[in-house]
Amino acid sequence: MYSAKVISLQLKEVERKNSPCFSTGPVGEDLYHWEAIITGPKGSPYENGVFKLDIHFLLDYPFAPPRMMFKTKVYHPNVTTYRNIFLKMLNPTHFRTNNSINDVLTEIHQMLTAPQIGDGHFFVEEIARIYVEDMAAFETTALAWTVEHAGGA
Repeated sequence: MYSAKVISLQLKEVERKNSPCFSTGPVGEDLYHWEAIITGPKGSPYENGVFKLDIHFLLDYPFAPPRMMFKTKVYHPNVTTYRNIFLKMLNPTHFRTNNSINDVLTEIHQMLTAPQIGDGHFFVEEIARIYVEDMAAFETTALAWTVEHAGGA
């Protein structure tokens, strides 16, 4: 299967690049089900947090984006209460075959400090409003959630 070959190549890429921001790989022997761990960016309310993500590759990957969601609760405008991730590059109409899992996880890590809340982006309106209107309140809540759910300090 073409998807298995692409996923295997991307696993090698992740291992070769060895990002300090995240780690990822298959759950057991299932090449189509991965878990990722993203470390919270320094200088953000997510700093020192360890955020787990669940990744499912569809059989038509890389022609369709992987299904990704946080397993760890995170207070962020681009993450729903069900921990789904609103990221433009994960939208089927915007996903490109050259978007590797390494690219997607890097983008999610960057999203933690730079939410995508402009025109053309999907986001949780209430959290986005607080982010824009009261950054101190947003950071206080995000830090409290990080400490409670992601082990941050």
